[in-house]
This record gives sequence, C-alpha cells and structure tokens, in this order.
Amino acid sequence: MDTFAEPYTRAGDDISLSAVRDHVRALEARHKANGVQLSGRIIHVCHYLPVTCTITSTTTRDGVLSPPPTPPRILTDVPPSPTDELPASVNAPPLPERWKLTPRYGHSAMTSGIRSLSVTHEQVILGWTGDILSPAAPPDGNSSPDGDVNPSTGERVPSVRDRIPSSRISQQDKDALDVELAQYTDKNGLTTVEPEVGKPITYLPLWMEDNVAHGHYDGYCKQTLWPLFHYLLWQDVATEHASADANYEYYEQANQAFATRLASVLQPGDLVWVHDYHLLLVPRMLRNAMHSGAVSGVGGENGGDVVIGLFVHTPFPSSEVFRCLPRRKEILDGMLGANLICFQTYSYTRHFTSTCVRVCGYETTSRGTMTASASASRGASVAPRGAGSAGSSGGSGTKANLSVPTRGASLTRGSKAGVEKYVGIDVQGHVAAVTHCPVGVDAERVARDTLRAGIQPKLEALRVLYADKKIIVGRDKLDVVKGVLQKLRAFEKLLHDYPEWQRKVVLIQVTSPALTDSPKLERQVSELVAHINGEYGSLDFIPVHHYHQTLRKDEFYALLSAADLGVITPLRDGMNTTSMEFVIAQERTKRSPLVLSEFMGISQHMADALQVNPWDLGDVAAAMNRGLVMSEEEKASRHAALHKVVTTHTSHTWAAVLAKMLLSQINGQNTARQTPYIPRDRLKELYDNAGKRLFLFDYDGTLTPIVKMPSMALPSPDALTALAKLTSDPNNIVYIVSGRDQAFLEEHLGHFPRLGMSAEHGGFIRSPDSAVWMNFTASLDMGWMEEVAEIFRYYTERTTGSHIEMKKSSITWHYRSTDPEWGQFQCRQCQDLLENNVVSKRPIEVLVGKKNLEVRPIAVNKGEIVKRILYQNPGVEFIFCAGDDKTDEDMFRALLLFSPSSIGKVMMEPPLSVMLVDDTKEYSDVELAVSPEAVFTTAVGHSSKRTLASWHVTTPEEVVEHMLYLVGETPQGEEVKGYL
Repeated sequence: MDTFAEPYTRAGDDISLSAVRDHVRALEARHKANGVQLSGRIIHVCHYLPVTCTITSTTTRDGVLSPPPTPPRILTDVPPSPTDELPASVNAPPLPERWKLTPRYGHSAMTSGIRSLSVTHEQVILGWTGDILSPAAPPDGNSSPDGDVNPSTGERVPSVRDRIPSSRISQQDKDALDVELAQYTDKNGLTTVEPEVGKPITYLPLWMEDNVAHGHYDGYCKQTLWPLFHYLLWQDVATEHASADANYEYYEQANQAFATRLASVLQPGDLVWVHDYHLLLVPRMLRNAMHSGAVSGVGGENGGDVVIGLFVHTPFPSSEVFRCLPRRKEILDGMLGANLICFQTYSYTRHFTSTCVRVCGYETTSRGTMTASASASRGASVAPRGAGSAGSSGGSGTKANLSVPTRGASLTRGSKAGVEKYVGIDVQGHVAAVTHCPVGVDAERVARDTLRAGIQPKLEALRVLYADKKIIVGRDKLDVVKGVLQKLRAFEKLLHDYPEWQRKVVLIQVTSPALTDSPKLERQVSELVAHINGEYGSLDFIPVHHYHQTLRKDEFYALLSAADLGVITPLRDGMNTTSMEFVIAQERTKRSPLVLSEFMGISQHMADALQVNPWDLGDVAAAMNRGLVMSEEEKASRHAALHKVVTTHTSHTWAAVLAKMLLSQINGQNTARQTPYIPRDRLKELYDNAGKRLFLFDYDGTLTPIVKMPSMALPSPDALTALAKLTSDPNNIVYIVSGRDQAFLEEHLGHFPRLGMSAEHGGFIRSPDSAVWMNFTASLDMGWMEEVAEIFRYYTERTTGSHIEMKKSSITWHYRSTDPEWGQFQCRQCQDLLENNVVSKRPIEVLVGKKNLEVRPIAVNKGEIVKRILYQNPGVEFIFCAGDDKTDEDMFRALLLFSPSSIGKVMMEPPLSVMLVDDTKEYSDVELAVSPEAVFTTAVGHSSKRTLASWHVTTPEEVVEHMLYLVGETPQGEEVKGYL
C-alpha cells in the first residue's frame, strides 16, 4: 500500500445524494444492457429487526392459559348472561391485535440509511426478533418498574422480567407477527422517503432459541468479539476464569440460522448486505449454501449470482491484537466469503488486510471495477475465462497464484476514468474486495428533532440555571472504552492547571446504561465525581453534574444546544452519533467547538474538531481550555466546516454509496462467469463407456491440501486407495504431473508400478512400468542457474526466514516463513532485478508463486508434458485432468483440443517435448480418438476462479472422492466441506 495517510472518503463520494443515486441507476442500466440479472432488491441482514415486538394476546401460546378474571365483590357487578335476543350490532368486539410493534431504540443511523434506499430499491430487512416482551404495566406492583425508557416516546420499555421465552410463542402467534410486520410503517420519522415514492420494505423475523440467541449476543459477541475489536483483551473485562472461546458454538449456530433463513428468500440478482460483527460467519455460510445448490436458481452455470457485502460498524484492531482470538481463522474466512468487505475508515481496512496476510497467510491483489462512466466496450459482464501467460512456479509443496499483486496498490483508487481499484484478499481464487465508507446520521431528521416544541423551555431553564457559567457537555455509555474516567480526570486537570476556570465552568456528564452492567466502573465514576466536587466545589457550587440515565430527546437536544463545549473522548470507538448530533444542534445556538478523541472512527471525518489523545490528560485539559476561550470567528469557521461534513456524509449517502460499490463489484472477478461444478454422473458414464482412459493429476493442492510445511503434504489413505484402484485397471493411464522433485514422488508414490510421474513442472518424466527418469533439460543450456542462485543468495541473506531450493531444472526462492510484508517486498525487488538483468539475455522465465519466486527454462512446463503423453497415447477416449494453480493452466491449455467450429476427430502435431529427446527421427501428426465431451479439465478452487478449465471442484478431498466414485469406492476419511 502506498501510504498510511489515505483520505477518509474516496474520490467521487463527496457528491450529492441525488448524484450517487443517479450513479446507482446508471450502473444498473448498464448491467441490464449487458445481460446481467438484477432483481432490484437489497437484502439487509441485521442482528436485530429495527422493531421491538410486544405480544398483547396470550390465549394462543402453547401450553399457557390466561388467568381467569378476578370475581366481582358485589353481586350487582355481575354482568347479565348473554341471550339469543341480543341484536347483531351488540356482538362481541373483535379480538385485539396480537402484537404491538414499536421502533427499536438504537442503531437509528443504520436503520435510517437502510430505509432511504427505498428510493431506488425494494428493501428486505432480515433480523432476530429480539426478546419477546409482554405488555409493560405501570409500576403498580403488577409489573416490574425497572424497565428502560424509550427516549423518543418516553414510554417504559419492558425489563427482563417482562420477557417471554421464545419456546412459549405459538406458531399462530409467529404467523400473526409476519402479517403485522407486513403492515408495519415506522412512525418515528427515521426516513424522509414518502410512502408513495419509495419502494416496499419487507421485514423478515428470525426466531432462535433463547439459549442460542443469548449465548450468541450476550456471550460471544459481547464477551469476546466486542472487547477484542475495541483493543481490550478478555482479562481486562472479565474474570480470570473467562475463556475467549466460550459461547463460540452459539455464535456459529446463530450465524447458521441467519444464513439458512437468508438462503430461503434469495432470488437471482439480489444484493445482500450483512451488517456488523454479530454475523461475520454469514457470508461464507451463504456462499457455501449457494455452492451446494441449496439456494434455488442461484449459483452454478445457469443460475444467477448473488453479490454479498459485509459492513463492519465497529473498529477493526491491528493484526497483533486480532491474532489473540482463538477462532481467528474461522472469523476471517467467514468474512472473506463476501464479495466486498467495508469498514468505517481506511485504517480499519489496513488492519484487516494486514491480519489476513499475517495471520492466515493469504495474499493481496489489486483489481479494478468498472463504474457507470466506463465505456460499454470495457463494461463486459463476463470476464475472460482464460489465464494470462503460460507457466508459473510451485516449488516444493507450494502453489502459484494466478494473480500477481500490483505494486503500490491503493485501497480504492481510480487510475483511469470509469475504473475504481480495490485491494482484494485472494482465498483460493475467490477475491474479496476491501474498502471503507463513513457512516453518518440522518441530518434532516436530527435537524427536525432539534425544533421539537419541548426543547426550548428546557434550553431556557438550562441557560437560567447556569447563567454565569460555561457548560461542558459529555454524553456516553457507561462503558470502559468510552473513556468517562479519563474525561473526568482531564476535567479535574483543567481546574487544577487553569484555576481561572474554577467556579466558572461546569461539566454535565450523562452516562446512559451500557448493554452489560459494570458495578466496578459505576463505583469508580461515582467516587471520582465525588472527589472532584469535594475538591473544587462548595455548598453553593457543584462543578460536575453526573446523570446516569437515558435522556428523552427533548432533554438531550436541549443539553447539546446549551453547551459551550462538547467533549467526546472515547478510548476506542467506531461511529459516534453524539458528536454529529452536537454539530447539528449547535447550528441554531452558539456554534460551540467540539473536543474529539483521535481514536474514534469518525475523527478523520471531522478534522476541524479539537482532536486529542484521551490518555494524555494534559492534552485534553489544554483542548478544553482552548475551546472555552476560542474566538467567535474561529468557532464559526470550525463549525461551518463540521456542519458541511455532517450534512453531506449522512446515513442516506452512506447507504447509497454502499449500493453503488456493491453494484460495481458485478464486473469484478468474483461475479465473472461461474465455472460449473463437475457432473459426477456424466463423468461416470463417459468413464465406463471409454475403452482407454488418461488421468493427469497435480499433487499439491489437488491430491493433497496446501500445508505450511511442504514435507507434511502427504497423500491421504483415500488418495492412495484411489490411485491404487485406477492404476490397477490396464485400460487406465495415470500420471502425477507435479512441481515436486523426483525423490519426493518416488518416496511417497513410487510403490505404484503403473503410475507415471512428471517432476519439476515437466523437467523430468518417468513412464508407467519404468524406473528410468527422462531429463528434458539435458539438451538445454542450464548455465543461467548459478547466476540466478547468486541473486537469490543475496536476497536470502537480507530476508530472515527465506531459503533457496535447488532443483535439476529450476531454482526457487521461498519466503513463506518470513515476515509477510517484508518477504513480499523483497520478492518484488528480486523479481525486478531478474526480469531487467537476466531474463532478457537467457531463455528463462520468472514465475511468482505463493510465497516463492521460481526461475525455469521457457521450454519446460506441464503443458509440454501433457502434449507428450497425449501424443504417445492417441487412442485414449476419456481424459481427466485436475490442478489448482497457474502451472496447471498450462495443462488445461494443452487440452484445448477442439475449436468451436471443429467437426470430427482432431489431428495433433508432434510437441516440442517429443522432439527435444530425439530430434533425429521424423515425427508425423496423429489422430486423437477422444471426443470433446470426454475431456474433463478440472480446476480445484472457487467457481469464480479465473481458469481455462471446463469444470471445477472445491477441495482436494473432492478430487479424491470423484476418483473413488469412478472405481466404485467410498471415502473412508472425513470429507472436508466448504467452498474455500
């Protein structure tokens, strides 16, 4: 990456909302013109529905009977019995609605942004119902009086004692909830879209067992992931006996429930956005379901594709923090199932990319996506199936990569008009693009809320109460990462270092209850407030006013409007809406300055605030003083800049940009034409009907998985069984075509006498029933090897952990055990040196593999070996060739025997690999017996992997499974499932 100082937003995003929406419409029109299937729907997968569900009817709950009414005390109070003579108009009133639906408190910015997309798309919001509540009675002894208060309405929200177990909700009640959600409209004005203008919004409730739902959210999310993402390790927030791996099974089960529910409603051409850290496994689980055919009409060769986005609203920590997570690989792989992963800031994207490289060993690649301004000729909806130039490296147990990382790749940069570049993470051919996009608030709604009738009286009351005082306002959740203790200590330092402010400034600190109680933190805050008030207060003056409660909107906006200084200094935070609401509230009053922590996700977004390190108490105190004495001109200037940012980058703009970025991915690698999954039954049919058959297998990544230590890549019992069965049939010709050397192949596979082998990417070959290796490099000039070895030795000395592998026909420099970023940098430097000083003078090529750099003769590759084997066996009627990396593309290319216009049999010319061994003979063309449908070139990896192969399987285990199926055997080992 070029720089660590990337701007907070990308070029082109700081434009009007209407312009972004026009861009979205233009992208969709271009895609449809190119034949891309789009459904016009965006499905948002959120942890909660933005609706609180309260059940009002208890008569239909399974096994639960409503209590009988209390008998009347006075006999005359007994109502008369109903009679048949009653008129029809006096029938019993209709049954009350079973559900009361109210807006859920919190996440208003995200919800507002999602709903604003109704201007351009039909919306589907899938989320957990949350705890089902019973009606909240007034605190008169019949119900719990300790519920929260909805700040919008002032109504009491039922507490935990009012919650009803999900197991007691009948299917009839669940069906009734579906009906009422279909008729639900938000009454809190969270979006300005008029119903007659916007497209429909559908709410899909997800039901989960209570132990799974709370083990997922209260357990793994809040006790493991949330602290980690905010740079807190578990010993900092839990007991010494807490386990960082506890509750993961609930997290996995909940994510699977979301993925299954989502798969049941998907349509071809849908756009899917998964929101936040609660659902990080969903992208991969959904893609697995698509791959397995569980989603009707989606995936495969003929089904439409679904583009998956993931937006992480929290911070993302550095790799050194994230690697502490025991389930780090599962979480990362789950996230990498998405086509696009989006964070709040550039720094979070950089942390994520570094984590994927350092923790999982994945590689980055830079690729561009076409925007609406690109020309039609560059906007093809189907990417080329072919690979680039032939050949690559593999080395001992390593695999080459089809994509070579571009130098100096930026996370989102457009080098040409109409092209936007993303850094992607390559996981076995599936590339997940990584970018960032800031979240804002619904500025129009907040501005309307600041004009509420109840605000002005409260604002005047505050002005009278603190007529001769400066007011500093802070509002935070009482959470350890919100920095309330540090803020109080900084205020104390302000009073100490700037005594002129004593008795002239007050701090009004509101702390709303956190999701989890922290008695220790509450005690510390109370003690510190008491200490400051005792030290600097008196009977007639209190410097710190601490209110631990949830404020109603009128009170909240009155407080923000009255402030002379806003101080929001969390130790770590993603998006903080209070800071933006403060700016909007101040527009009609004092236009007071704002002190912000530099560790907030929006700190770069709001550069005109006074940014501080919340741990540096002196710095924070000095910023408070500067804000209090700031001139009116500077206040107005800073406020104008902040107000422009807050009202430009709103939640509506954020949502529209997300839609634009996701649509841009459709022209990317991940949504290119899918390589279809190999048809097992057709494979078996053609195998059985063929008289003579040819099998060509790569080794690493095809018969065995890729492993970090090449020496540990040993064939499984199932792989050995498959090879034994195939080679025992005299009608089968079986070859291993590998980058391994002769010694390794003979050690592990030499006990199969009828197994042919090719070593070092075609440098050597041993025919079936022969123990003699034929050297294809014997007649080549190999004098270049010492020159290349000297260069490799130079870089080995300067790259700790790297080593050189000398083969008879090639030489490879490995850097898998080095620091990932330093090793990649050194690899690029070495590659430049070789290409500029050696390659131009020698008949060799430089191949960039996975954590290695290989140099080999141009005339030696796997494709030439395949041509030789086929030329010597023209009578084969069935060909199966499997491989997983760039070197195997040479084999696939060699087997492109039939042109679209060819009819009948194909003639094959004598290949170079035949004439190299003996150029004294005359060789003639041979006629091949194989037909086009009997050639199964098979790539191992993701279906969107760029390849020349006609078919694909997902894992090496599936290659072995198909071979066992052909010979009538079943796998004995545990099959590894999954698309990655």
